[in-house]
Amino acid sequence: MDDTIARIEAEVAMLLRLADRNRRTGDALEGTLDRSAYLLLGRLATDGATNVNTLAGRLCLDPSTVTRQVLAMEADALVLRGRDPQDGRATLVTATDRGRSELAATRAARAALYAEMLAAWSPDDRTRMAELLARLNADLDARVRGA
Repeated sequence: MDDTIARIEAEVAMLLRLADRNRRTGDALEGTLDRSAYLLLGRLATDGATNVNTLAGRLCLDPSTVTRQVLAMEADALVLRGRDPQDGRATLVTATDRGRSELAATRAARAALYAEMLAAWSPDDRTRMAELLARLNADLDARVRGA
């Protein structure tokens, strides 16, 4: 294996580990949404009311996983489930006002944390990092989707 590829793999593994640790420890993200609720509400904020299968496809998850997440989020009053007016057999998931509010608060807390961590980086380095992460995510997504 190419040494650079091995280094990238190790750094991504550590990034995921450290991101999880930062979320679980410290005060910066205390009381914010967990990752699954954050991502699901983010999709709903972008897409509007959506059915579980569409959400699952966009998040690269099994529909049964998204259904469990939606049920938990509904119990926390973050989302509502209702009938699709176009197809009465289908169920649409919609973010509640509380869900949108908690999403905004979580986004602000995460942005503040990253702003603090990246304060010493040049604007060009931050831009390049954002571009490379977007490219990596797109390539990972394409691989999962078989594209």
